[in-house]
Amino acid sequence: MGDADRALSGIGIRIALWFSWLVAFWLTWMLLVGTWVLQEMVAGLVAAAAAASVAELVRVQDIRQFRPRLRWILRAYRLPPLILSDSFVVLLALWRHVTGKQPIDGAFRAFKHPVAGQGGRAAGRRALLNAAISVTPNTYVVGIDEDREQVLVHQLVPCPPDRTSEEIIGKL
Repeated sequence: MGDADRALSGIGIRIALWFSWLVAFWLTWMLLVGTWVLQEMVAGLVAAAAAASVAELVRVQDIRQFRPRLRWILRAYRLPPLILSDSFVVLLALWRHVTGKQPIDGAFRAFKHPVAGQGGRAAGRRALLNAAISVTPNTYVVGIDEDREQVLVHQLVPCPPDRTSEEIIGKL
């Protein structure tokens, strides 16, 4: 089997898997909406095609490089209280905005954190850091600069710039 045959075989597998994802996502959509109306079928097909594309893009990446440490994952017990407290902060800001007492002025913040490195452990550290910060309603990660070891976040209700690292990382 030549290189061209192997490439075509790989593309054929990718196409077959993409269609498998498409069918699975479309059927899930149709089961959730519970009605077989043409508009829902078309909307489901479009959503399923997008989801299948994302699923296949994720699948072809070498996920074996993601090697988080168990103790990093075990620290997830700290997230529910953070989500609740951040939800309160965001709801309070929304209330102040709706009542005209205070506008919402989000801000970008950058802070140093050890995110550099190659390999599975470093990739796992970055992925879990991103997920842990972004799951809270007030803050999400915009980008990670590995070279400068900086994390850029956006906060709807910003903390003081000099306390960014303590406010975000100190809770995790």
